[in-house]
Amino acid sequence: MFVSFNRILKSALASFKRNGWLTIAAIFIMTQALLIISIFASLNVVIGSSIKAINERIDVAVFFKETAPESEILTLKDQVSNWSEVEAVTYTSPQEALDKFLAEHRNRSAIREVVSEEENFLPASLEIKVSDPYEIEEVIDRVVKGSYSKFVSETSLEDNQNLIEKLRNLGSFVQRASLLLALVFLIIAVLIIFNTIRITIFTRHEEIEIMKLVGATDWYIRWPFIVEGVLYGLVSIMITLVLLYGGYAAILKPMVDNYLITTEGSPVFTAGFFVFLLVLQLLVALVVGGFSSYLATKKHLHI
Repeated sequence: MFVSFNRILKSALASFKRNGWLTIAAIFIMTQALLIISIFASLNVVIGSSIKAINERIDVAVFFKETAPESEILTLKDQVSNWSEVEAVTYTSPQEALDKFLAEHRNRSAIREVVSEEENFLPASLEIKVSDPYEIEEVIDRVVKGSYSKFVSETSLEDNQNLIEKLRNLGSFVQRASLLLALVFLIIAVLIIFNTIRITIFTRHEEIEIMKLVGATDWYIRWPFIVEGVLYGLVSIMITLVLLYGGYAAILKPMVDNYLITTEGSPVFTAGFFVFLLVLQLLVALVVGGFSSYLATKKHLHI
C-alpha cells in the first residue's frame, strides 16, 4: 500500500512539474476563485458587523397621544419587552423628553425662548430596539394595530426606513455578487484543470496503454491524475493564505480595529472565522481539483 501511494504521489508530482504553463494557469485561476470566496466571506462578516453596529444605534420611537395614561403606556412597555424580537424598550415621559430637548439645544437661545418648561409640547414615547433590523416593521405593526392602538399618535419608523432598506440591499447585493463571482471562477477553474489533466493523459498515452495491457485497473491509472488535481488546490490554498494574511495585516486589520469592534469589545474576525475560512478553502480546492481530474480521467481513459 505504501509503495502504491508513493508511486501515485511521485507520478502526480512529475506531471505537476511537467505541465509548465498549464500548471501555472490552473493554480492562478484556482487562487482567484479562493480569493474571491475568502474576500466576500470576509466582506459578509464586515457588513454583518456594520449592520449590527448600526442597528444598535437604531431605535423606533412610538409616540402617544396626550390623553394616553402613563399606566397604560407602562403596561404596553412590559408586554413589548417580553417579545422575542425585542432587545430593549425605553420609556420617555413628556417631562424627560422636554429636559432632553432643552439640554440638546441649550446653546440656542432662540429655541429656548420659544420653548418653555411650563408649556410642554412633547409627547410620551417608547423607544423600541430590536435584535434584527428585518423585524422592525413587524414589531411596530403589532404595537400600532394592537389593543393599545387608540393611544398611539405616530411612530418614527418611516424616518428610519431608508437606512434600514439600504442595509438590507447592501447585504443582499454582497451575498448575490459573492456567489456569482465565486461560481464563475470555480467553473473556470474546473475547465482549466480538466483540460490540463486531459492534455497530461494525451501526452502519456503510450505509458497508459502499456499499463492497461499489463492489467492495471482504471483506478490504478486514475489516482495519480486525481492527486495532481488536488495538488493544484493545495498550492492555490497556500498562495491564497499568504495573500490574505498580507492584505489583512496591512489593510483590513487597522480598519476593523479602529471602526468595527463590536459593542462587547470582541474582534470582528475571530479565530473561529479563520478556521472556518481555512476549512472552506480546503473543501473548495480539494473538491474542485479532485472533481475536475476525475471528470477528465473518466472521459479520456478509455484506451
